[in-house]
Amino acid sequence: MAGRKFRVVVVGGGPVGLTMAHTLSKAGIEFVVLERRPSVFEDAGASLVIGPHGMRVFKQLGLYERLREISVELTEGRIYTEDGREYKKVSIIDEFRADFGSSSYIFNRAELVQGLYEGLSESDRARVLTHKKVTDVISDDWGVAVRCADGTRYDASIVVGADGVHSTVRKHMRNIALKASPKIQIDQEKPFLAEYRMLWASFPLQGDKHDGPPGLGGNSHCDGHAVQYVLGKTRGWIFIYERLSTPTREPTRYTEEDVIACGERWGDVAVGQKLKVKDVFSKRIHAGMTNLEEGVLKRWYWDRIVLVGDAAHKFTPNPGQGYMNGMQDVLALTNILHSVLKPYRNDENGEYGGKGPNTKVLSAAFKRYQDGRLEGAHHGCNFSAHEIRNQTQRTTWLWFVDTWVMPYSPKWVDSWALGLTHKKAIRNGLVLDFIDGEETFKGRIAWVHPMPGQATRELAKKAQGNVVAPFLSVVGVCGIGLAAMMAITGRYKLPIFEKLLIW
Repeated sequence: MAGRKFRVVVVGGGPVGLTMAHTLSKAGIEFVVLERRPSVFEDAGASLVIGPHGMRVFKQLGLYERLREISVELTEGRIYTEDGREYKKVSIIDEFRADFGSSSYIFNRAELVQGLYEGLSESDRARVLTHKKVTDVISDDWGVAVRCADGTRYDASIVVGADGVHSTVRKHMRNIALKASPKIQIDQEKPFLAEYRMLWASFPLQGDKHDGPPGLGGNSHCDGHAVQYVLGKTRGWIFIYERLSTPTREPTRYTEEDVIACGERWGDVAVGQKLKVKDVFSKRIHAGMTNLEEGVLKRWYWDRIVLVGDAAHKFTPNPGQGYMNGMQDVLALTNILHSVLKPYRNDENGEYGGKGPNTKVLSAAFKRYQDGRLEGAHHGCNFSAHEIRNQTQRTTWLWFVDTWVMPYSPKWVDSWALGLTHKKAIRNGLVLDFIDGEETFKGRIAWVHPMPGQATRELAKKAQGNVVAPFLSVVGVCGIGLAAMMAITGRYKLPIFEKLLIW
């Protein structure tokens, strides 16, 4: 291991995996990303909503301008009855801009992935490999090895599983842990339970007179099901949520016939005030259907293997917490890795001598990472779980609050509710703590984690002000005294002083 670079294999080339490619590159840590699909971006998939804390990270990574061009600000959230009667409206853009200096942004998932990939340097793009289906992960005290179906093998220091809810890395991690310690308390092989399923479909924007301008989002709350819509920059999306007859941990493959049947079943449910599901579903560009697993793992790591994003925690997508929590995982893990590797670095290229960080050191680092992220993951999971049950009016109490309390709540209550559900997570948003930068996102609420170097600069500015102000005061007093003496002695008489003395 002497002289060998610390190397990370990231399994999964989706938004979370590509975000980690950016953060590892900024940290100077060698990496390779393995993606099982033939391409990292395809013109398919639903939308993603990125909160102010995510846009702040894109700014630090040098991606903000590129990604801002392909997105639109989320302006307003509206709630409707099944037949299209609007009974609640919340201005997201006003709330978030005032508090954080930025609103949330709506992205086409495929375009976001493409933007993340193309935002990498040419050399880093060469590290993102496709057609790499992982078949085995081997870990011991010297490192890890990842084998792929095409016969290739990748040796590294650690493996990061960013490969989603049905993570292959998680499966191998669990098997390795049980083999080493059969009585260990570890999550079951299929850890997440699904009580709902979702149909999603993208469609061309129908124009302001039909469903509103880009940037709008809305929900139609119904008994046992719900419809959500989001209008992006160039297209819109609908999401139909259905409660399963029986909760399941088994993955389900839905056919095109299943998708069509679901779209037709809820065809008369409102999408905004003037459209129905059938109006946009018939014009669909892409569509799909999946179960919505929920849960947070008890263990996110073992030895030299660690999980991020949906591999470690899975939320229902209705309030947009999935990728944002995956991004927080990546930032937390990269910050810890950068700190752990400092004593082992011999030069700026990341070389380290001796045995480098051993498995015990890395496991302790992974534990700190998990401990630091558990609260945020549980908040995202619980909030998402509440939202989907509220939208589908799961209980009589939720129906009562949704129908008879929420429509009449004043704006300050809406702001307070956003504080509980969204703003706390936003203000706690992480950044890379080893890259200095100016804070460009400023509002009424201060970030818990300031941009590195910002606090030092503000203290220096304040200290400079404390020195300059007394100095200017002394100069001012001396100047006034000197002018008075000159006028009194008559040596340098000025007309105004002469008049004052005569008076």
